[in-house]
Amino acid sequence: MLALSAHTSGFLVAFLNERVANLHHSIRLRDDDGMVALASFIGRYVELAPDFITGFEDFLSAADISGEIAQQTKAAREFLGAPLEIVSLEEGLEANMYQAYLAHRLLEELNDVLKISYNCPIIPIDMTRSNLIVHHIIGEPFANQIDGAIQLLNKKLISAIARDASLERKISSYLATLGNDPVTRYPCLTESSNIRLLFKSQNSRVRRH
Repeated sequence: MLALSAHTSGFLVAFLNERVANLHHSIRLRDDDGMVALASFIGRYVELAPDFITGFEDFLSAADISGEIAQQTKAAREFLGAPLEIVSLEEGLEANMYQAYLAHRLLEELNDVLKISYNCPIIPIDMTRSNLIVHHIIGEPFANQIDGAIQLLNKKLISAIARDASLERKISSYLATLGNDPVTRYPCLTESSNIRLLFKSQNSRVRRH
């Protein structure tokens, strides 16, 4: 994946200027430097995808878990490493964002399943808003197609873990070894990226569809 430099950041700002109209109306950027902050956010979003995958891989190794959870973590890694036919820097940046969104969305769903089923979230922050921002930047119908594919994988995951009698025992043993492991392993993307997004109300809901 392409690292975000001062040079590539300029291309990303230009790309986002064309896509900012896709942002949900409840998301407002700062007037003075909102576009630069949004570009910084996208850069961090892309950069953190491999770190989140590594977090899941560490969990799988420590808990001795294989099966569908491992397969979906592997799929997220493969999304990032898939070879791309890129002919320009702009295409490379856009492709990186798509790859990161695929990986983040898959991990978001996987994280939610582990949290709801076993009270074992691997990523201790809520990625929903960050993923929604990128969803709207990508735009429809492509972002919806990605989400549809992720939902199919999620259904497969839920079905698989229901058949795995050993999974609950392994996760319980894993949780017992954590002790006071801090829940601040990863920074909150939206708060630490200087976006300072303003929602019209705390009850606003930004939908993918």
